[in-house]
Amino acid sequence: MRTMITYKYPELKGFLLAMTVVAIGIVTSSCEKEVEVNIPGSDNELVVEGTIENGQPPLVFLTHTVNIFGDINLNNLDAYYVHGANIKVATSDGKDSVLLQEFCLDNLPLAPDEKKKLLASFGFELKDSAKVPNVCLYSTPDLFSCATGGSCTFAGKEQTTYNLTIDVDGKRLTAQTSIPRAIGIDSLTIKPHPNPGSADSLVSVNINFSVPDTFGNFVRYWTKRNKEPFYAPLSASVYDDKLFIGLSIALPAERGQAPRSDINNSTYSYFWKGDSVQIKWANIDSKTYDFYYTLENDGGGSPFSAPVKVKTNIKGGLGVWAGYAAKYYSIYVPK
Repeated sequence: MRTMITYKYPELKGFLLAMTVVAIGIVTSSCEKEVEVNIPGSDNELVVEGTIENGQPPLVFLTHTVNIFGDINLNNLDAYYVHGANIKVATSDGKDSVLLQEFCLDNLPLAPDEKKKLLASFGFELKDSAKVPNVCLYSTPDLFSCATGGSCTFAGKEQTTYNLTIDVDGKRLTAQTSIPRAIGIDSLTIKPHPNPGSADSLVSVNINFSVPDTFGNFVRYWTKRNKEPFYAPLSASVYDDKLFIGLSIALPAERGQAPRSDINNSTYSYFWKGDSVQIKWANIDSKTYDFYYTLENDGGGSPFSAPVKVKTNIKGGLGVWAGYAAKYYSIYVPK
């Protein structure tokens, strides 16, 4: 069985670190008995988290799997990045393409505090005393000028299909994704807490949107509270249109949190009065939906649930190459 531990960082998309679980067993018996379990080795596979968004350059994080029963050093995550890959992104018609360049944090002329701020934009939560990991990604050569308002030599476009090709260590990985048309939402509205007496400082933010009257529409969303990064909801960030064709929906936005953060059941998914709230709403294709739906429903929340195989669209490896037709919305919650 193979499972993936995922760190989702929507602002610059983050990286996907996969770990291989080769055997998990629970043995119960009414008598004492010595049991021997033979745990086989596992193949080292490449893992991709790649994204391309309308108006933004492609971003690719490339790591490799590691045997979870082996030596895993979570304080040295940069050891799991794959360097020196030849990565190409091209439109499906072949008229536009770009070779991506590798960027590593250690090679940037930034002070430690500036590096931590940059990592925060990736979605990394670092304690003051934590070692700054050498995060690496592949993108267009003009990534930073593009991110600061300059022109982008290669950026995602709506209703366009993009091919990804990765060559490294004698292996080739390929994938295809599409950026659909950005439909967006109708409005954001604020709804008081159902028990205002005990939680009068908490509110819900509703996402109001109209579902097209044709099948095949998929979305993913993130939330941003004040100066926090954009976070995907912990329970479900993707939705399809199977039950809602042609309807108008009011979806309570689940406030996203850092993947490893503590959950407070009394405040979970709510926002506070005085918050500035942003919603990133992206239309996606079916393969991107399948990946995140299976990843978020992998059965990891219960010891009695059946494991679900995560559906990857990467040929020759694991992970996802995702296209986003994104729109951004904001609302202020009055005090």
